[in-house]
Amino acid sequence: MQDFLNKLGKTAAAAAEKAGDKAGELIEVGKLKSKISSEKSDIASAEKEIGRYCYDLFKKGKLKDKTIKELCERMETCYNNIEELEKQIREEKAKNDDDPTI
Repeated sequence: MQDFLNKLGKTAAAAAEKAGDKAGELIEVGKLKSKISSEKSDIASAEKEIGRYCYDLFKKGKLKDKTIKELCERMETCYNNIEELEKQIREEKAKNDDDPTI
């Protein structure tokens, strides 16, 4: 019986050690994934800054790269579309403000 209890104790200790190792591994992996996420966020932020910088150059007429210029022209079209849609919203709201039945 004593031998059985000793084996049981060793097995339980080994299992607890393995569980502790696994928990430590999961914590470390979680920390590393968090750092990766932070780095990706920094990359996205830098990409946005590059985009703003290139767009500013485009607006000033100082952009030479054809591909970036085409992308900026696409953005310009989107900005113009947004402006037109916002104008339509204002007009629609003004129309309803004049309607006494609403």
